[in-house]
Amino acid sequence: MISIDRRHFLETAAVVGVGSALPAPAAPAKPRPNVVLIYTDDQPLSEFNCYGGKVLSPHIDRMAKEGMRFDRFYISSAVCSPSRYSALTGRYACRGLKQQRKCPPGGTINIGWEAGIYGEDGTLPQILQSGGYFTGAVGKWMQGLGGKVKNPPAEATGREPEVAALLKSNYGKVLKSVRNCGFDFAASIYLQNTGVPKGKRSTKKSWLPKVLRQHNQDWVTAGALEFLNQASQREQPFFLYMPTSLTHGPSPLASLRADPKIAASGYLDKAPNVQPSRKDVMDRINQAGLPHGMAGVTWLDDGVGAVFKKLKEMGVTNNTLVILASDNGKRGKFTCYDSGARMPCIMSWPGVIGPGSVCRELTSNIDFAPTFYELAGIKAPTGVVVDGTSLVPLLTGEGTYTRSHLFLEITYERAIVNGGNFKYIATRYPEKIQRLVDAGQKHSHWGLPMDDKVHHTYNAEKQYPGYFDGDQLYDLTKDPGEQHNLARDPAHADMLRKLQVQLTTVSQRLPHRFGEFRK
Repeated sequence: MISIDRRHFLETAAVVGVGSALPAPAAPAKPRPNVVLIYTDDQPLSEFNCYGGKVLSPHIDRMAKEGMRFDRFYISSAVCSPSRYSALTGRYACRGLKQQRKCPPGGTINIGWEAGIYGEDGTLPQILQSGGYFTGAVGKWMQGLGGKVKNPPAEATGREPEVAALLKSNYGKVLKSVRNCGFDFAASIYLQNTGVPKGKRSTKKSWLPKVLRQHNQDWVTAGALEFLNQASQREQPFFLYMPTSLTHGPSPLASLRADPKIAASGYLDKAPNVQPSRKDVMDRINQAGLPHGMAGVTWLDDGVGAVFKKLKEMGVTNNTLVILASDNGKRGKFTCYDSGARMPCIMSWPGVIGPGSVCRELTSNIDFAPTFYELAGIKAPTGVVVDGTSLVPLLTGEGTYTRSHLFLEITYERAIVNGGNFKYIATRYPEKIQRLVDAGQKHSHWGLPMDDKVHHTYNAEKQYPGYFDGDQLYDLTKDPGEQHNLARDPAHADMLRKLQVQLTTVSQRLPHRFGEFRK
């Protein structure tokens, strides 16, 4: 049970005047806080100075210096779509309707990209919108679409009248779909990744011609600033969801060198002029002596800076919680290993969060929704499942925050991370695949034979010696790289059993079977 002093955002006071029979007027309630959630893409800890990286990102650095850095923040599902789903619902990805259509409850589930809030009720933007918030989304979506888009010819220039019209029509469908998910405002939206997969799947048709498969952070920033312009004209709190396409592939460096008028809607009439120029990005990278491969972080940081500048101009900095977190890592992606699932998270809220704070409690992206609900004084409707825990006590220093473990899920992997910094990873395949594994045929955790070129390990089997072990136990304090599997070590048998019991407890509350943990 969490007990919170909520005076930062809800309390009103009535003071009885001394020697007077009449009460003094009630002090006005403090406005409910605005929330900006910047969710970056494939950006690991190494791309943040405050986590030991070496990049040029003064605005993100300032966020950490003036706010709170979270050192044990985990993504519940370490890949784009389910990570975003959990951030926008506060629920585990296995609960999503798209996942359950693919894998009906009662059976096993292979958690992959099939996730999205489109067509689902009880989501974060819907609940905040119903609670009086002005809601907006800009950036990479990957959360579902009403209807279908038509793929343009891959080799088109994008300037052909029929292709330009198609791109405009597709983009209109995308914007409408985002607005149908509880967002009052939608702009600068990428339906999915800007590039296409490599290898065997590289021939798959794409929603954009090759020439337009580029990042445009300036365009995303312009959309965010337009939302804030509209928010400044309204007498209501706002929620801005800003999932960037950076620093995911294709190469941000190549995109920095591309036509600045390229966008997911086709060619813009005019290149956005809302943050430092692309040339300026490269000049600063060169002056700092940094690898050009880190230019995408600086480009992204410039967008973050533009948002903070706008909040200051609006006079709402002290009443706005800004969160910057990554959806998953590049290395260890599609696994429960820390390199894919333990991600950067920084929160800034002047006057509430103490400057230079460091949080070492276990936290997760499923905690965003319940945190925002509490700050807004809103309760999730009856019947809406929220798996996360409010982080308000950590932000305000008031009340208590208790969490003994976190649950992670992806492919046929499940994991428990406990407060003592031990992690247990279990891989349990459906019976048909398990028989092949027992016969000696190695499978990825995606459930495909290792000789299949689309097994999606992201080389995890080469980086983690215990990858093919059905049970893995790691002491993350002594072995942060998860190289020494302790599951068969008698000295750690008690810890193994404790984490298995916790995995069983969590699994019993979820809709699908998982080995002996949920039959």
